[in-house]
Amino acid sequence: MFFKLVLENGHVGAGNGLETVRYFRAENPVEMFSIASRIPRVKGKFNGTGVKLVERISREEYERGIKDNQDNPYLRTRKRRSGRKNRKSPIH
Repeated sequence: MFFKLVLENGHVGAGNGLETVRYFRAENPVEMFSIASRIPRVKGKFNGTGVKLVERISREEYERGIKDNQDNPYLRTRKRRSGRKNRKSPIH
């Protein structure tokens, strides 16, 4: 099953939030809520109040959503690495 979630994210100012749309694959809605409780930056993840909408979607919509989310810098949890490796100059 494929799901579209609307989540309220925090850390954008005192009491302020930002709604984001995320796309996931899970066996059922209960597993989807378990996954949502581990997503970084979601407000109220321990009591589920940060999840505003859970909607079952098609595979095509899931794939389009994943592609769109890859360009959103707020959704990245890790910094992208450049193509170069950190090379230290040899010590002589």
